[in-house]
Amino acid sequence: MLEVWGRKNSSNVVPVMWAIGELGLKHVRHNAGGSFGGLDTEEYGKMNPNCLVPTIRDNGFALWESQAIIRHLANAYGLGTLKPEDPQQIAIADQWMEWSSGTAIPSYFPVFWGLVRTEPEQRDMKAVEAQAIKAGQTLKIADNRLGDVPFLAGDTLTMADLPLGAAMYRYFNLDIERPSLPNIEAWYKRLCDRPAYQEHVMNPFGGSPAEWASCEKAMHGID
Repeated sequence: MLEVWGRKNSSNVVPVMWAIGELGLKHVRHNAGGSFGGLDTEEYGKMNPNCLVPTIRDNGFALWESQAIIRHLANAYGLGTLKPEDPQQIAIADQWMEWSSGTAIPSYFPVFWGLVRTEPEQRDMKAVEAQAIKAGQTLKIADNRLGDVPFLAGDTLTMADLPLGAAMYRYFNLDIERPSLPNIEAWYKRLCDRPAYQEHVMNPFGGSPAEWASCEKAMHGID
């Protein structure tokens, strides 16, 4: 049985759960991290010495780091779907996964943190606005790519799309100015039509720390 440790609204857990949804894998997810805690136990530390989420245990095999987990699931269960069959296309998928996690998401995440996870009176709006401009400029690289193909690695959804695609739900639902990104917008709409994306990515997050906490409780069924 596949087990996953991490709360549903963790930015690093979301793409892993989306991958699981796309692959239709039976699994059990354990609430961990954030307000749930549970990461500082000896048992958890043996699985993940970083004491962070996500962590999976796949029939006894423990693995951490979201990108590694996505690749493992694609290798084990998604050949021809999340993992392309052509070696060059695999390399392209890896390229876009690395770019998404190392370049695009770091340019956007401070905007999300500065608005949703920061109290209104403590927000540095000039910094948020400047970072939003930087994020938009960075995303033009993916926008150009998506003008040539419907998905980042080619004609079908692959692991290439998961890291950036998971971040785009929050990006497009933040109250910020965004540049014209017609190809990313069309790609995002295609993602929104996918049942696994709807289930695992499109989670409400509110507009303040209090609203974030309320949404977290609601999506985990906590009163």
